[in-house]
Amino acid sequence: MKKTFLIILAVVVVIGITGGLFVKIASKIALFDIFLTLAPAGSGLEKTNVLVLGIDDALGHRADTIMVVNYRPAEGQIHLVSIPRDTLASLPGRGLDKINHAYAYGGVKMSKKTVENLLNTEIPYYIIINLSGIAKIIDEMGGITIEIDKKMSYVDLAGNVFIDLEPGRQKLSGKKAVDFIRFRSDGGDMKRIARQQQFLRAIAAEMTNGKNFWRSPKLLLSLLSLVNTNLNAKQTLGLCLGLRSAYDLDQVKMTTLAGYDMFVDGIYYMRPDEVNLEEIRQQFSQGKKVVTLKIETEEKQN
Repeated sequence: MKKTFLIILAVVVVIGITGGLFVKIASKIALFDIFLTLAPAGSGLEKTNVLVLGIDDALGHRADTIMVVNYRPAEGQIHLVSIPRDTLASLPGRGLDKINHAYAYGGVKMSKKTVENLLNTEIPYYIIINLSGIAKIIDEMGGITIEIDKKMSYVDLAGNVFIDLEPGRQKLSGKKAVDFIRFRSDGGDMKRIARQQQFLRAIAAEMTNGKNFWRSPKLLLSLLSLVNTNLNAKQTLGLCLGLRSAYDLDQVKMTTLAGYDMFVDGIYYMRPDEVNLEEIRQQFSQGKKVVTLKIETEEKQN
């Protein structure tokens, strides 16, 4: 489970892994102290929550990835919760809908408020990454190596999505790599989240291999061009170092909001399990441990 820290979805990999690599390189050439001096004044990032959104324009500018980072530097801990994008939630001013629709309706402001209401906690900061731009960066790295366990085939003419991937270990181009994480015709959000984790481990491995190691600063800048955040430079660096330190000390706690399948007018939603949701709320407010539930799916027709 701890290995999956390397895949806090795209932007956290950017911040946690390549950010750590940037710190390593910068310190070796005596620029680290200069960076800290020039960064905005302040104490950096204290105990707080950060909303992480991955936006995919191919999916109608909706949030394809939703995660909240509960950052506890004094305790040396990071708590992460992944929220499936089909989660049924109350969107401010719009009522019940899929949680990933909040970004399409009201941008980061509505997304942040929706997740705050769901988890009953304040989320001051956000990090948004445009997943649609990742394909080009993967091509710049020469592709990434992925093990595909079975054939993936999907066509959505309206969304201009055409996925055709063969099974086996292979080097994927940027487009095919993005197709790999977009595919969700084999079990919904949970399997898609697992593929995202596999995908981002592959990006991390590719960025740190011999060919790309010395190009990493350039690749990092390319990745950062896809990122929008209200964290300042010093806070971002503090988060980088905190993520890396917590991972090294095995203090990263991850969970995924559990729930049940349900259908309303033929449309699929995930209804959150109330017990698990309350445990996650307690985790964010008091740091209590969350027991991840394994939910048997059930179909409901309303």
